[in-house]
Amino acid sequence: MQKNTPNITLLPSSDVKAAAQLCALAMADNPLHITVFGQAANKRQHRLTRLFNGLLPYINRNGDLLGAYVDDQLVGVLGRLRPLSCQPNWQDTLRLIPTLLTSNSALGLLKTCSWLNNWAKLDPGTPHWHLGPLAVTPNVQRQGIGRQLMDCAINQAEGVNLYLETDKLSNVQFYQSLGFNITATPLLLGTQTWLMLKKMR
Repeated sequence: MQKNTPNITLLPSSDVKAAAQLCALAMADNPLHITVFGQAANKRQHRLTRLFNGLLPYINRNGDLLGAYVDDQLVGVLGRLRPLSCQPNWQDTLRLIPTLLTSNSALGLLKTCSWLNNWAKLDPGTPHWHLGPLAVTPNVQRQGIGRQLMDCAINQAEGVNLYLETDKLSNVQFYQSLGFNITATPLLLGTQTWLMLKKMR
């Protein structure tokens, strides 16, 4: 594969399952995911794949998914929820219930709900693009693909602020290099997280 030359485009619905597998693989070792989905790597990745199989269609309904392709192979994904659309309505909640019930154990379900509810409560009150997940296939990470996905989202923001959450310090530094600032550092389930905003006005 050529380095740093991805084709960034809207992800077709036919690639959503592949995107879910990519997200689960790329984000399997995120600290929050280990806390919520367990220490066993294979089980954790399987559970994350189930979660993203439900979460990505929700993002697509309320925003869109960007895909990065190299030689027609999907190597990166970025979700974008439209301004004023990042909190699920009752129809979205009903659609997500089977995903939540089948993607974890009973204890894990409680952890998932605690994690997502706490992040939702901290969402900015002003209109914003809500970004995430951002994932790049492990064997092509650190080649600029994530940056190009983010640059695309920033360039298409049309003057509206961008917001995201992360649980990795290395991600914080990456987002800061793109102009994001830390707005809060909540501790969730004993795990440090960072909330970040890029003001576009």
